[in-house]
Amino acid sequence: MKTVPTSSSASPSRLPAGEYEVFLSFRGPDVRNNFADHLYTSLSRAKIRTFRDEEELRKGEGIAPSLVRAIPESKIYIPVLTQRYASSKWCLQELAQMVECWKGNKGHLILPIFYFVDPRDVRHQQGPYQQAFEQHAQKHSPETVKEWREALQEVGQMKGWHVTESDSQGGIIEQILSDVEFHLRSIYTLVTDELVGINSHVEGVMTLLNLASSEVKVVGIHGMGGLGKTTLAKAVYNKIFTQFDRCCFLEDVRETLTKSEGALSLQNKLISSILREGSYQVNNVSEGINMIKERVCKHKVLVVIDDIDDKFEFDKILGNLSDFSLDSRFMFTTRYKRALEEDASISEEFVKVAAGLPLALTVIGSLLFRRGRKFWEEKLMELQGIPSTTENKVQERLKISYNELTRNEKEIFLDIACFFIGSHKNLPYYMWSGCDLYPESGIDTLIQRSLIKLDVGNHFWMHDHIKDLGRAIVKEEDIQHPYNRSRIWSTDDALDMFRNGKVKTFVNNLIIFGLYINDKKLSTTIYVYV
Repeated sequence: MKTVPTSSSASPSRLPAGEYEVFLSFRGPDVRNNFADHLYTSLSRAKIRTFRDEEELRKGEGIAPSLVRAIPESKIYIPVLTQRYASSKWCLQELAQMVECWKGNKGHLILPIFYFVDPRDVRHQQGPYQQAFEQHAQKHSPETVKEWREALQEVGQMKGWHVTESDSQGGIIEQILSDVEFHLRSIYTLVTDELVGINSHVEGVMTLLNLASSEVKVVGIHGMGGLGKTTLAKAVYNKIFTQFDRCCFLEDVRETLTKSEGALSLQNKLISSILREGSYQVNNVSEGINMIKERVCKHKVLVVIDDIDDKFEFDKILGNLSDFSLDSRFMFTTRYKRALEEDASISEEFVKVAAGLPLALTVIGSLLFRRGRKFWEEKLMELQGIPSTTENKVQERLKISYNELTRNEKEIFLDIACFFIGSHKNLPYYMWSGCDLYPESGIDTLIQRSLIKLDVGNHFWMHDHIKDLGRAIVKEEDIQHPYNRSRIWSTDDALDMFRNGKVKTFVNNLIIFGLYINDKKLSTTIYVYV
């Protein structure tokens, strides 16, 4: 499949309103029961209102009157140009009217499909198209034939899809659907009131959204009723929504949630807008959260949640924020300052329990990243439960991040803390792989949690406090007897264990610096995995 270059088609900024969004034109005997049918079905499933002759005619109407209305009303025209397309006067009449509407600069768009036909044959009326026009010249006026030729010449130059026998038609239909959705999305702007000086506020919100970042961003707009919060949100939405896969504007959320099954109504609107499946409705909130997690979250989405109060809970309606694509964005508007203050308040509490220590803030922040509010609340209570008189308070606060690691990640973390700080990543990598610890994902998690770093040479680096934490965890396995611990990194402890025959089967690994036998130095460093 080749994308045909364009010389004259353009994407409109606003398209006309009408009963139909897409007008699908094709010669029935060529593609009615295969390509055209599959394309029509895909468009319909995506909630795109599509006209095709067989199904969209009203009873008692002839074809001509219905086409006279359907073509100008439609926003996008998709002519499926086959080898025998030009043999049908009806197809040529449709195409001529499409081109006429397109030339009228009213925002219509033509997306041609060259199905098993060379675009050059269409553009210059060669091959099968030449034969068809030889017959038309005998039956129709020169003016009519000239109009049809000019229409084909225009469409033959437009950007479209050249479908050949070797192409996957299912894949091409998916591309067509995505392109149609993109063009439709670019024209469905929200109606806003004109506010003097709004541009600076729009730019301010866009700066906070930081579209270049690969992190989920949530921005709140607060103010008294009537100040233009919704207008500002719509203006931002109109400016950026073409940069997202799918978008949704949930209006009057506070009022909706006061009604019976209000949360379910919001979920169904979100699912319908993002998935474009109007016929599918979830039956309860739990099902809605699962549907959002499994299908909605896979898309890069822009969601505006308009007019919430201080009782609004994101998790209870949309699920966990961390489930959404990293490049998704959320905006909400509220007249209730407390709706914004609650998140700010819990963040301030974390700063307090971290005692303002940069390391603790970094590690705790990495742990909380992309987690739901419930997780935040539980971790805050856990941190607040650490007595203020506890020795090594920094380690105790850092340990909550260690506790959230998997067994394999803990093993890798402890190995690095005890043995591999400053070592190249590859040194223990294959050992960990051989022990089924899955080091690639484990190292990545430790970096994300800010527990380790890799320098430019791929050597492990760890903050002294975090190293002390790891070694303290190992020491807690047996305070009095090092040989009962899983790891031994002290040279004296390791040699003492060998000299006194105290090697235990549960000693996983040890390191010996400067090993001597018969007063002869054999090595500076030996790492032993038992």
